[in-house]
Amino acid sequence: MNNRQVIDAFVNERTGRSSNGNLYSTGGKLINYSTCIAQRIGRKIIFNRTRYSVSTSKIQSWTAGSLRGRVKEISGVPMGEGDLARYV
Repeated sequence: MNNRQVIDAFVNERTGRSSNGNLYSTGGKLINYSTCIAQRIGRKIIFNRTRYSVSTSKIQSWTAGSLRGRVKEISGVPMGEGDLARYV
């Protein structure tokens, strides 16, 4: 799968892993390397807007576009954080 397909899998509540394995969707989370980019908590989607790198920013931009505003945005999440629940 390419990165956009993995993001689509997350948006549509499926699992998937990118061909390079760095981006994956599983258990209601979209993870890039070891950092959670988006997470379903109940009926809400929490979106991590923290800036990390150019490549992660591209993933975040594609994800935000796919979710079309159906999210609660957060920032200040340290790199490597796998769970966004405590930032809500």
